[in-house]
Amino acid sequence: MSTNIPKTVDKWLNNVQFWLLPPACILCRQSGQPGRDLCAACESGLPRLLHPCLRCVLPLPPGIQGEALCGTCQVLPPPQVRLLAPFSYSPPLPVLASAFKYHHRLVNGKELAAEACRYIAQHYRLSRLPDLMVPVPLHQGRLRERGYNQLLEIARWLSGPLQITIRHDLVYRMHETPQQAGLSTAARRQNLRGAFRMSENTSFEPGQMVAIVDNVVTTGTTIGELARVLLRHGAAEVHVWALARTIL
Repeated sequence: MSTNIPKTVDKWLNNVQFWLLPPACILCRQSGQPGRDLCAACESGLPRLLHPCLRCVLPLPPGIQGEALCGTCQVLPPPQVRLLAPFSYSPPLPVLASAFKYHHRLVNGKELAAEACRYIAQHYRLSRLPDLMVPVPLHQGRLRERGYNQLLEIARWLSGPLQITIRHDLVYRMHETPQQAGLSTAARRQNLRGAFRMSENTSFEPGQMVAIVDNVVTTGTTIGELARVLLRHGAAEVHVWALARTIL
């Protein structure tokens, strides 16, 4: 028997759901904007990154116009050709991201992903979007511990509006690395060395561009290690999309 719901009935059910469970802002708990769990005041107060470097999104010095690279990325270019993150990882982002990552507050991730989706679409309005999205792989042990991969959820929220295929089967995590929080850059690199491996019998078509999906970029060590693996196995370019960037 068909499970398709007529559009008129589906719309009616959505209206009933909105009336019974109206959107509530994830920050102030007041009424959200229509169809969103974020009010206009809290949305405007989120810490947005202004005039970031094209490849690492750290703030550029005053006076530099348009898209540009910071001095570090000019001297030591990271493997990704572009990194996009709409927010600085400063209050209230740590609280929202932590509840999403560790306490199954999916509504937090959904709202932040919606903001990221609009940001990404704006930046690619005159250029080609990547062909595939690859969420940073989560080790099976960590997946069992958390119950879900929050990065795969972010990719799913981006995939529909941007119309990009998700490939969570291309790369897997070889071992369960210790938590990166609190480690130095050198320790993070040692921690992640050889952590990612391409799955057998997988490859890229000529010219395919890949977008890595992450939640928060801190030093760039994780995305850098994963990007190098993708490039070694034939990705034409690697881009990175994240919800936020830590400003060190």
